[in-house]
Amino acid sequence: MQQLTRELHAAAGQQDWNALEQLERKLAQQLPLLAGQGALSDSEHTALLTLRRVHGQALQICINEKQRLGLHMGEIHSKQEGWVAYALESDMYQDGNQA
Repeated sequence: MQQLTRELHAAAGQQDWNALEQLERKLAQQLPLLAGQGALSDSEHTALLTLRRVHGQALQICINEKQRLGLHMGEIHSKQEGWVAYALESDMYQDGNQA
């Protein structure tokens, strides 16, 4: 768990989306195995709480990035009409049909 926690923390800090996806899958596979082992020792319980905290932080980083990208895409979409007009005007000048 400690290794997974370190990897998750590093991937989130670097915003390494591919690594985060892989670690999420790894975590999804390992948690049921851990649950099947029965009661946790104090050190395992502490490690699990740390993993949960780091996972929550990584999730928040993903949520923040999703919101940032959504705003960016909205901004791009709002400027689309201007880009189309610019492209059409550029095509006219290239064809020699200046207005």
